[in-house]
Amino acid sequence: MPEHYSRRSFLAGAVSVGMLSSAAGYVFTRRDPITLTLATGADATGTRALLVTMWNELNPGARIVVKEVNSSTQDQFDKFNETKADIFNLDVIHIPRFAAEKKIVAVTPRNDISLLPPVKRVCQKDDSAELWAVPFNTDVGMLYRRIPDKRRAGPEPTLKAVLAESPAQLAGQLDTVGSQTDEAYVINVLEHALAQDDAVLDNEGVISFSVGQWRAALAPLAEAIQRRNLQTEAGEDDTIRAFQRQNLRYMRNWPVTYPAVDRAERAKPDTAEIRLGRLPIGILGGQSLAISADCENRDEAERAVHFLTDAPAQKLLAAGGFAPTGIDAYIDAGAQATTPNLNIIRYAVEASRPRPIHAGYADFARKFKEHTYAYLYEGEQLTQRFIQDLQEALK
Repeated sequence: MPEHYSRRSFLAGAVSVGMLSSAAGYVFTRRDPITLTLATGADATGTRALLVTMWNELNPGARIVVKEVNSSTQDQFDKFNETKADIFNLDVIHIPRFAAEKKIVAVTPRNDISLLPPVKRVCQKDDSAELWAVPFNTDVGMLYRRIPDKRRAGPEPTLKAVLAESPAQLAGQLDTVGSQTDEAYVINVLEHALAQDDAVLDNEGVISFSVGQWRAALAPLAEAIQRRNLQTEAGEDDTIRAFQRQNLRYMRNWPVTYPAVDRAERAKPDTAEIRLGRLPIGILGGQSLAISADCENRDEAERAVHFLTDAPAQKLLAAGGFAPTGIDAYIDAGAQATTPNLNIIRYAVEASRPRPIHAGYADFARKFKEHTYAYLYEGEQLTQRFIQDLQEALK
């Protein structure tokens, strides 16, 4: 895994967010050294890797070894299930299935981080204090806006307004070329449906089973696609490229891409800045750390998980572009100074909706994609069969 920062700059950053002063509670020694294996996807920013490095520096007797698993969101369950690990860094949609199949064990948080309600809800075991997985970073769909002139920036738009009033100026993940991009497509379609009717998916991840409601919610998107009034891309990276190369005004993407996008755009003479805004209802994403049921050193693994997810770690993750999971990072003066969009991201997370929190989510997503793609691109009407397939997946 690449090191994006020097050790000196990392330690300076850690001091600035108070990590070193609060780390003593996570330091412990063992006579017999152990290794904790962390299974995770790719770390594009390197920030999460820096936290692992710090843990290892402080705890040479219980080092974390990162095992990067090459997987898409769709096949993460199968790939991770084939991987022997002590800790899994799970996408939020996979937590219910790992729990249902007894692949992970619940933990009681030892730190005092105040998780944002939507983030806590998708990880909580029933209504207890236990969590199936401890949120590492959260995520939410955001609306990017190119500002040519700050004096004429205007009010923050909504996704519904952009779709109706700015033809061919919005890029989003509304196409797919296979399993690597299917989930991004599903999320974007759900967000467009929510922009038209916020009752198609509620705060608990429960979807509507009214076919008429779905037809009405997706009709404006279908019309925009058929008239080519949207830049439909497969995946987040292609969306960024379209936004940059075609000088589009709007883009739907995750907040973690903002620092790199903003830096690149500020170099253009016709762009003053890039601003983040709410959709206003985005789909909740993110990763959480879960303890494997097969972990032989559970106490040490739990200590490592809490170190990686505690408030100081959240502040460091925010500096790397990740959306923090708890209120402490959002209200921290230092974090706000280095990440000026924190308040907007917080409001977006608080207003977000989760995808169906169900062990059958993978089947749901596959059926949702098949039916909606045929409707949006091939003109096939949504029928009661669409509803029946979703109900079958979520039984």
